Amino acid sequence: MHHGKTFCLCALLSAGSLLFAKAQVDSTRQTELPKVVLLGDSIRMGYAPLVAKRLAGKARIVSTTANAEDSGNVLRNLEDWVISEKPALVHFNCGLHDLKLSRERKQYQVDLGQYQKNLKQIVDRIRDATSAAVVFANTTPILDVRHAKRGVGFDRFEADVERYNTAALTVMREADIPVNDLHWIIQRAGMEEMLGSDGTHYTPAGYERLADAVADCILRQLKVAGYQPLPSPPAGPQAAANYVKMQAERDALVPPVYKLSVKDFSIPHSAAEWHSRRLEILKTTAQSLGDLPSRPKSPRVRRISRELRREYSLEKVGIDNGVDGEITALLLIPERRHHPAPAILWLHSSTPDKTQIITPNSNGGAEPLGETLVRSGYVVLAPDAYWHGDRAGTGPAGAAETSRAEQESLFKLNLWLGRTLWGMFVRDDQIALDYLYSRPEVDQKRIGATGMSMGSTRAWWLAALDERIAALVGVACLTRYQNLIAHGELRQHGVYYFVDGLLRHFDTEGVVALVAPRPFLALTGELDAGSPADGVKVIEKKVAAVYAALGAPEKFRSVLYPEVGHSYTPQMRAETLAWFDRWLQSNKNR
Repeated sequence: MHHGKTFCLCALLSAGSLLFAKAQVDSTRQTELPKVVLLGDSIRMGYAPLVAKRLAGKARIVSTTANAEDSGNVLRNLEDWVISEKPALVHFNCGLHDLKLSRERKQYQVDLGQYQKNLKQIVDRIRDATSAAVVFANTTPILDVRHAKRGVGFDRFEADVERYNTAALTVMREADIPVNDLHWIIQRAGMEEMLGSDGTHYTPAGYERLADAVADCILRQLKVAGYQPLPSPPAGPQAAANYVKMQAERDALVPPVYKLSVKDFSIPHSAAEWHSRRLEILKTTAQSLGDLPSRPKSPRVRRISRELRREYSLEKVGIDNGVDGEITALLLIPERRHHPAPAILWLHSSTPDKTQIITPNSNGGAEPLGETLVRSGYVVLAPDAYWHGDRAGTGPAGAAETSRAEQESLFKLNLWLGRTLWGMFVRDDQIALDYLYSRPEVDQKRIGATGMSMGSTRAWWLAALDERIAALVGVACLTRYQNLIAHGELRQHGVYYFVDGLLRHFDTEGVVALVAPRPFLALTGELDAGSPADGVKVIEKKVAAVYAALGAPEKFRSVLYPEVGHSYTPQMRAETLAWFDRWLQSNKNR
């Protein structure tokens, strides 16, 4: 007769068990997150809780409740504050206490020479005792007049902040450690508004701004450190034999109705003939993208963070696209460059995001491609496409959708609005180009575009529609659409890739021909099912003829690599760099 009480007791026990199990799962997930140690003075203590909030579910933040004060104190406490934690990443700063100038003794708390020695020892000990990635945050600004009113026994001066930051930068660049340039962030945001009444600490808005920069910097380092390249596709003689066999088997399955006959793109016999046809081809190409919103008249940009690295600076920006959010991007500016400098718009593929431009062991080489380019004197901009990088979870369903689901929702929405998702891709890349074009460091006549896979397609579509692209390299994805269909390979490309009605007029060669006579290099593996080699050969023949008609045959080159699949090989990287050096760096093009 006590069944009701028994049921209630069982329900309570079951609910308790579920809550306990959930707590265990949450605890396990938290343990699995990368551990990040934040270490530094009172400025760090102000932004650390805000950083932890921003990185919830992405990293475990460990931040001592003690003020780490000067570099000597950090060095003495490294074991307790850092090494014992076994972190994945250490973000530390010191300097604000080191540069205190005693009013009585007229001495700095830690002189500049000792400060550099301490920093070097700190870095060496962290690296010797842990496998953590390391980031140093420089000292934030001082407002001298406000600080002088504190009535304490020491002074701080902005001139000393700059001297100590310069000394720290020398140490960190020698150690190849990125410097989170919080000093620059506050200067750009407005020191008078960001700093509090004591000229040292920050208003709530100032700490929020610092937290944005620190959280962004941390996530970038974690993404680079955790990069896992996709397996290389099969290559070599056996792979080639297997590919031919499988292609024949797939071809046999394609119903005859899908062996399309697309209107032929006729080869012009002269430059005059091409010029008379080009405008209509350009109009048709643009119309296939749909009714796109106008771009903002001038770039509206939010500066998020900045890092000082060996030989270059890295800025993270958000560029308002005027429709549905920000285009997040990385801007790499070489320290040593010609004024103005050539630039590269690097467009990522469908699997990584903008961060791959600074990721080692990718893009056909051990050194990050972005670093190779900046050492050659190029300014580099790498923007995120829709649903990639910082833009993930910003589509029609917000954070409820990412990846393929977000892609499909964006595709559907844009169709309802009379435009293609690919058109919005091209529009965003033009907005990124607008920003690159506006930078004072950039020579507007020497801007190149490149990418691999989806990034390659983004690059040649952009160059076809925007003549500000002066040179172009596409790695993979020189795809002729009717050949893709004939081989039954439409599945090789996501729905983002497709446009409206183009095949009623011409195939890919019509789009690519719009690049002429600007230099275009295409690099494709013969075993790439997403870019059937027979289609590439048709594009090669027709586009080469357009370049020849314009008297510029040397400005178009297409290479089909035998026994190579959908890859970015070291040879392709070497070809890419040589092509840009030829057309963007030579004296005759300056």
